Amino acid sequence: KAHLRSHSQLKPFSCTHCPRAFSRKHDLERHSRVHSGDKPYLCEACGKGFPRSDALRRH
Repeated sequence: KAHLRSHSQLKPFSCTHCPRAFSRKHDLERHSRVHSGDKPYLCEACGKGFPRSDALRRH
């Protein structure tokens, strides 16, 4: 179901802080870190935090 929604315009998961909406709940949860400032992915070398795992990998 979620995969099919990703190919449609149906986006039932809306951000309460901005106009963005998402087809999957997981995407909304990941986006919410933009507003909360949560940075759960920490670099073991320097301690810097990142909101997404891909940002940590790029670092």
